Parts: sequence; structure tokens; C-alpha cells
Amino acid sequence: MNFFSTRFPSNPVLLAVLLPALCSCKKEAPVAGPRPPVPVTLGTVIQKDMPNHKEWIGNLQGTVTALVKPNVAGNIIQRYYTEGTVVKQGEPLFQIDPAPFQAALDQAKANLSTAVAQETKVQQDFVRAQNLLAGKVISVQEFQNQQQNYQATVSEVASKQAAVQSAQVNLDFTKVVAPIDGLAGLANYEVGTYVSSASEQPLTTVVAIDPIKVVFQVGQDDYLSFISQSLKDPSQASANQKRDEDVGMKMILSDGMIYPQKGVFRAANNQISTQTGSITVEGTFPNPGALLRPGLFARVKATVGVQQNALIVPIAAVITIQNLHQLAVVGPDNKVTIRNVNLGMTTRDEAVILSAVDAGEKIVVQGTQKVVDGCTVMPLPATAGASPTPVASTADESGASRSIPSATPSPTLAPAK
Repeated sequence: MNFFSTRFPSNPVLLAVLLPALCSCKKEAPVAGPRPPVPVTLGTVIQKDMPNHKEWIGNLQGTVTALVKPNVAGNIIQRYYTEGTVVKQGEPLFQIDPAPFQAALDQAKANLSTAVAQETKVQQDFVRAQNLLAGKVISVQEFQNQQQNYQATVSEVASKQAAVQSAQVNLDFTKVVAPIDGLAGLANYEVGTYVSSASEQPLTTVVAIDPIKVVFQVGQDDYLSFISQSLKDPSQASANQKRDEDVGMKMILSDGMIYPQKGVFRAANNQISTQTGSITVEGTFPNPGALLRPGLFARVKATVGVQQNALIVPIAAVITIQNLHQLAVVGPDNKVTIRNVNLGMTTRDEAVILSAVDAGEKIVVQGTQKVVDGCTVMPLPATAGASPTPVASTADESGASRSIPSATPSPTLAPAK
């Protein structure tokens, strides 16, 4: 039997019926119609002076930290201060056993009395020798001997007086006092402990914490940004510095609380570290009530210069693909052009664009993921909470949501003056 004849019948009538049916199974592909406009929210490229707000991590330190060490050796017999309280300069902190030093002072005073008595006798002999020399009763040599003896006695008295003063100073050192106004720390030695100037630890520490100091590291790029305007026009350096200082610093504590007091720049190191590429900067914040303590970590925000006439767009308008930044620019005909741009500094809400756009141009802010180059868009009104147009940045810009109220000095923790 022929295989082909069984599968494909040769009947002309049947083929005439099947061929039109088979041809009707092949349909032509539909022609794509025009793409509908993409609904988006637009914003505008604006031009303004853009303060460069920066943020760093710092830690709090006392403006002065004094290590309280003994100047004399002996046993601690009393502690006067309460640990963790504010003390005044000169206030007693510890008492070292004064008995040996009192004895040394008494001995020095006795030696001085003996020397003074000896000086009186020698002085009388010297005066008599002067009279005898005038009457030519004694020789010049005898007179000179009396004179030298008197001068030696005077020097001995001066030495004994210095010994008395030294013994008095050592006795005074047995009472260890606060070297500065500040917050006294925990005592490292208890009553009865023998201490000396060679002791491994200080007796305690006293830290001046009102104002309190915050120390942080500023990268060299931020530093260059800070001085860029002054480099272009050195005559404006003082004005630029005053402008940034007027804005001041703000501090956000590690739990997100915004510290209510404004800080000021205090000092910067004299060189940039070659190991870290950063410079150490210090600021100070008022600390009423001595509530903030050294060792706390905090975020510090400050202004490091102003970029003048910067082109600003909402941060939501920036399309980022790996290291490439783009904007969807909308023309008068509502057609989109995707442009590659160079991105400058950014904040939480805004971005500085360095190239490829002009002030006043329209850009897509919401719906960037739906647009492609050449497509047509349908502008929509801005939704609630959206910011299609950049807003002015301020130094108070932060993501923190809570504020700490101003501190009120407590009875036990009065602010250090």
C-alpha cells in the first residue's frame, strides 16, 4: 500500500474543498496603533543659590578635660565631693594624710628660727667689725672675714625660708582641689589607698561640659567645597565664613532626637590627615543642666558653602541606572527627550544638575519609570505630598522626627559657669 496515498488522498474534489480551508487559517498580523499619552506629573528646573548642607558623625567631648593627680604621696583619708556632680575651681576633692608634711613644715620653721638667730649674732659682729676697722683696731683681712661670714649667714636664712615655703606647698598639696569648673567623675581610688604622682590612674577627672564640644572628621572634598567660593574671590572669605557661621550647626542625637540648641564652629586642625584624607573639626553646643555627657555619638549638620545660580530639580526626577543619571525632559509638544546629566550635590528633596538642562525646562517627576525617549506624555496635577518644583533648602533640614526640649538645670546638676 502506498503510504502517501493513504495520508494525502488524490481526490480532486476533496482537495478543492480542503485547500481554501487551509489557506483561511493564515491571518495577517494587526497593525500597531499610536501609543497613548503616558500620564505623568511634571516639574520645573529652577535656578537659585543652593546651600551645601553636609552631615557627619561625631562624638561629644568636654571643652576641657582635667586629670586630677596628686602632687604628693600619701594615704587618702577623705573624699569631699560627690561623684558625678558639678564642682567649682578650687573646691576640695580629696584629702591626703597631712601629718608627715605638717611635721616637715614644723621642722623647716625651726631650722629657719635657728638660722635667723645666727644671722642676728653675725650681723652684730659685722657692725662691730665695721667700727673697729674705722678705728684701725682690726685689719682689713679680719673685717673681710666678718663680712663674708655675715653674707653666708644671710644666704643660709634665705635657704631656710625657701625650705619653709616648700614644706608649706607640700602640705597644701595634701588637699587636692578641682583645677577647673566642671563635672567631676567617679573616684578611681577609695579612702585608705596610697597614692602618688606616679600612680597609674588619676584620682578622678573634671570635665568642662557647658558648652560641650563635638568632634568630627570632614573629608577633603567637603573641605574644598567649603572654601571654593573663597578661593575664587579671596576678598569674600570673611563674609563667606560669617554667613556659614550665622547658619550654625545642628545636632541630632543617636536616638533621632533633635538637640534644640544651635552650635557654632570652634576650631579646625592645621592639616589634613594623609592616612584618612580628612581634617578634624570641632564645634560647640550650649549644654544647660549638664545633661549631655562626653562620649555620646551624634550627627552634626552644617553648611559648607553655597553653590550660586545652581540648576535644581526634585530628587524624584533623577533616573539612575548604575552610574548613569538621566532626566526625562518634556518639550512644548509634550514629547519626552531622555538626557544624560551630570549630578552635583543632593539633599533629601533636591538635586543639583551640572549639565544638559536649562532653567525653566519641564521634566517628569512622577512616572519616570513609564516614559521612554520620544513618547508623548499627558501632564497631571501634582498629587498631595509631591514636590514637582524644588523648594528652598534650609539648615534645619533633617530626617529626624522627634525633638528634645530645652533642658532645665536640676538642683544637683547646676550648669558649670
